[in-house]
Amino acid sequence: MGKEYGPNQDGVDELLERLESVNQVQALFLASLAGEDPDRRRARQAVLEAAHLAHREKQLDAAQGAVRRWVNRWFSGGPELSGYTRDISPAQAAVDASPVVLDAIGAQVMADRISPEDFEALMDPWLQLWRQPEPDTVTSA
Repeated sequence: MGKEYGPNQDGVDELLERLESVNQVQALFLASLAGEDPDRRRARQAVLEAAHLAHREKQLDAAQGAVRRWVNRWFSGGPELSGYTRDISPAQAAVDASPVVLDAIGAQVMADRISPEDFEALMDPWLQLWRQPEPDTVTSA
């Protein structure tokens, strides 16, 4: 594979690979972190400006396209989960999580061109997902 996503290909590939393992419950968790945040808004702008200045809009768009394809695959159905006092389809969970995932993928594509603070602001919700403890699999007797 070439450098479809630019010089930070390995970080982007790792995030996209991990994205494939996100389930509906995890997508709901990401969605819960997708609220507007001034630091993330500023960091998103920094990613766009950095991509423009580095002539890497194509790489950013390609990585964001991979996230859009991930969201679209969720529309094939699956059981609904109850959350937010209503039933949530798998597709809705993915759509609601997509801002967080798009932030993380933008941070990875432009990691070498944005500040560490902007990188952290964009990656934090994604990283919070992976710091969550695994559900307890012990059943009561």
